Amino acid sequence: MNPATDPNQILKLWFFRFVKTGLFLSIVLAFYLVYLDAWVQERMAGPKWQTPVKVFARPLNLYPHYFLPKKELIEELELLGYQQTKALIKPGQFSVKTNYVEIYRRHFVYAEGELDAKKIRVGFEKDRIAQVASFVDTTWQVTPIELLDPVLISRQTHGTNEDREIVDLSLVPEWMVDTLLVVEDRNFYHHYGVSPSAIARALWANLMAGRKVQGGSTLTQQLAKNLLLNDNRKTYLRKIKEAFIALILDYRFSKDAILEAYFNEIYLGQDGGRAIHGFALASKYYFNKLLVNLSPEQFALLTAMVKGPSYYSPTKHVDRTRQRRDLVLQLMVSENVITRDEYQLYVSSPMEVDLQKRQGKSRFPSYIQLVERELKALDLQYQNERGLLVFTGLDPVLQKNYQKHFGQSVKKLQTTHKLKDVNGAVVSISLEDGSISALIGDKNPHAYGFNRALDANRNIGSLIKPAVYLAGLRSGKFHLGSQLSNMPISMENKQGQTWQPENYDKKSSETIMLHDALSQSVNLATVHLGMDVGLNKIIDTLHDLGVNRNIPRYPSLMLGAISMSPVEVASMFLPIANFGQKQAVSAITKVTDKTGFVLWQKDVERKQVVDYASSYELGFALNSVTKTGTAMRLGKYYPKVSYGGKTGTTDDLRDSWFVGFDQNKVTSIWVGKDDNSPVELTGSRGALSIFIALQQARQAESVLKPQPNDIEMRFVDKTNGEILSGECGENIALPINTNKIGLVTECPSIFDWF
Repeated sequence: MNPATDPNQILKLWFFRFVKTGLFLSIVLAFYLVYLDAWVQERMAGPKWQTPVKVFARPLNLYPHYFLPKKELIEELELLGYQQTKALIKPGQFSVKTNYVEIYRRHFVYAEGELDAKKIRVGFEKDRIAQVASFVDTTWQVTPIELLDPVLISRQTHGTNEDREIVDLSLVPEWMVDTLLVVEDRNFYHHYGVSPSAIARALWANLMAGRKVQGGSTLTQQLAKNLLLNDNRKTYLRKIKEAFIALILDYRFSKDAILEAYFNEIYLGQDGGRAIHGFALASKYYFNKLLVNLSPEQFALLTAMVKGPSYYSPTKHVDRTRQRRDLVLQLMVSENVITRDEYQLYVSSPMEVDLQKRQGKSRFPSYIQLVERELKALDLQYQNERGLLVFTGLDPVLQKNYQKHFGQSVKKLQTTHKLKDVNGAVVSISLEDGSISALIGDKNPHAYGFNRALDANRNIGSLIKPAVYLAGLRSGKFHLGSQLSNMPISMENKQGQTWQPENYDKKSSETIMLHDALSQSVNLATVHLGMDVGLNKIIDTLHDLGVNRNIPRYPSLMLGAISMSPVEVASMFLPIANFGQKQAVSAITKVTDKTGFVLWQKDVERKQVVDYASSYELGFALNSVTKTGTAMRLGKYYPKVSYGGKTGTTDDLRDSWFVGFDQNKVTSIWVGKDDNSPVELTGSRGALSIFIALQQARQAESVLKPQPNDIEMRFVDKTNGEILSGECGENIALPINTNKIGLVTECPSIFDWF
């Protein structure tokens, strides 16, 4: 018989072909599985997710004698999402008593390392902290200082819209794990990544229904699809690959490692362009709570959403989502995760969420713009996957309240003075460490565009005058009682152009006391003083105060013909308000990796750039500005607080400025129009009005600087500036540097009258 037609030979030939093909496919499959195994191990062993850069406000330091009104502490705790309770049971709670506040601080990572959750008691006396104690063992023990966890003000991802909060499985309550497994994969600890029985049940249910009504994927398969494949195509090839990966995952990694990855990977909704991944971030987004603080019905809702966050949306599809949540609660009862009594309580509770949506990139967009610029300038070499913790000097209570009051104040200015298109900026700097406490670059608090606090470079007008007077005081030739010429002056440059400055009221006089010239912001006296001191010394003084710009050497400089931004102005006034000491000004104070290892830290060294005596004299005059000078409205509004300050107005009323400071903050305010057209407001009518309104948002502390050894309070004759031996005639008490006291005019004794 012909072998080609022999049935046995044909069968034998096809058998060998089948074996060869099977062997070839087995070898290919083996190589593919080896490749897949290596790929899965590498993907799971390395960074699984790109960790967002987290930007925090300053951690609040709590220590005795610190100026902190109790209401501001409570407001910050509320911003942090702490819950007020009668008794402290778990982290994230606080209790308010008459003279103290008790806090159950949460665990957090800071530059000093991890700080454990603990109970803290803060006692108050008036507006200061009187005592700080922590609960150790069974008693309250006094401690020198405690830190409060900082407010998270921004989460920023790079190159992806995914966002998540990484959580360790050991920190997840056991009942939450049980709930997830009851709903998604109750045989999780008993299969090898794939459950044939679950697949068979799903196939049968789908065949009976004529459509897909049930899935057979295990929790491990879901992780394989979401984390490793990132492929939502419904093809048999993808399902086979998913099964292989699930088997490898189960073989290579522990059940707990797989479960932890699932807890952090699962997609649970959308916040605009930001995808919410993981239960930890979802708990903050939907309930403004840490995962460990969720109640069973709240976690049941998140578990219900795993099946489809869009389909089971608690805001868009309330009824169907509630039904799904209640089904999860029923399953929790069936597996004894909760009792029947608890079920009745939870199922009857309303399905409420407290969405924490992002306003643009942050609820404090102007401030975050500065943080982004500083981070870019630092140029830290790091991997995005490792993440960063960025700590700033932001005072979240101050920023929140300033944003609210600033927009309202600008609107009121426009209404009162019938103006249009007015905008402005606010910058507030801490005198303690030079960190920026608050920054607003637009009257719209949520605007993320042109940042006037950083980029509105405008002539500063009379804000230059403190530097001119400081140069005079430093020269040794002048003191606060010195008489200055207040006569008209005219100057001509080499091109034949004439400069003839005038006082705001168009008036002049023969002389005026230096103290009064500054407090009343008199132009002519300032120019005469500046010409006597010299432009070079004024420019040197500006550089000493921290002005880094190239300063033109023109006489008009003495009246503010130099452009600066609000943040530069606030930085320039920092040494004036702070004992003559200059500090580095920045938003960022520390940058660490996610473990708290410090990558960069701000230099907090203080440099004495102005002698203390001259700084004290200038501060006294700037305090007079707010009591009897151009900013006297401030003193009338807040008579119990001693401020220092200076108004600023530019030519044609284009810009309205005010800089004010108390014992703790120096704040600059600019009001104007983006097209540089006149705003028709002086510094007193515009920026000062806003500063007065902003002070409603905080409890200010009076300026109180120790008097230097070489300064004495002396009586000065108002008419001629002579230093008097006592209180006689028309006088004013002024701080005078003892090195500048020359001849003293003796007051007449009582016998001189006879």
